[in-house]
Amino acid sequence: RALLAKYAFKAGPYPTSLDLVAALRAQAPTDKQTLITDLFEKITVFDVKTTKAVATKRRDGQYDLTLTVDAKKLNADGQGKETAVPMAEAVDVGLFTVKPEAKDFDRSKILAFKSVSLRSGVQTIVLTVPSLPKFAGVDPYAKLIDRNADDNLTSVSKSD
Repeated sequence: RALLAKYAFKAGPYPTSLDLVAALRAQAPTDKQTLITDLFEKITVFDVKTTKAVATKRRDGQYDLTLTVDAKKLNADGQGKETAVPMAEAVDVGLFTVKPEAKDFDRSKILAFKSVSLRSGVQTIVLTVPSLPKFAGVDPYAKLIDRNADDNLTSVSKSD
């Protein structure tokens, strides 16, 4: 709103992308400032993948789903050189009865969906759900600029 109030229906100078970024920064909380930098000021790519998803049935009939995730954040220089940088991002995790890209996919096929904090490296995430998921993954809707979003989701195996 502030950007519109400052520039709407007025003659030049006209706003630039720098004005937009400044307006976003002015309104964004502290925990979103890095996101603004990554989206508008740097070339940032991610490499997140789900390497394993194992469901264990509990005594109460629910399932504990243990997801193993490997996450990287990289900054590129525009010439193809990438440098790993520390990752500490809120990323979606989802558990599903069918793959999200399936023709019959709808909200009823989502068993769990939440945002978790991912850091660089291999880590495990445990979620409890009422029934056995078939697929699980990190960033299942590919919101991040990921080098290979095809490895974000995996089939769930059941432990004995």
